[in-house]
Amino acid sequence: MPRPLIAAAFLLCGCNEIRYQTARLRASTPKLEVPKVASLPDRRTTFDCKDGEPFDVFFTPGGDGAVLSLGGDDFALRELSAVAGKRFSDGRYELYLKEDGTVSVSLDEKRIREGCKQR
Repeated sequence: MPRPLIAAAFLLCGCNEIRYQTARLRASTPKLEVPKVASLPDRRTTFDCKDGEPFDVFFTPGGDGAVLSLGGDDFALRELSAVAGKRFSDGRYELYLKEDGTVSVSLDEKRIREGCKQR
């Protein structure tokens, strides 16, 4: 087999391995259990927004996660590193708590709630 074909086959094999590695990592990540926010009224925080309906957030006791209750659906979010404030995300939804106390929610990197304050 000519050397260029061997090199091309090796590169294709390596690219496939990289592409499927993220899918394997996602599959091996443990799923977050989503408690119903309505069943935990003592640990629920309600936020009112200037541009949208209010929403509820349940912060997990360990502080490393949150459950966002938005539009009747609950979304389990994991804490992400942030330069300032706190960020939680599930890959689609992101909850950002700024140091000044305001909160925003994004869906697929587009803000859907902004300037929210705790009730």
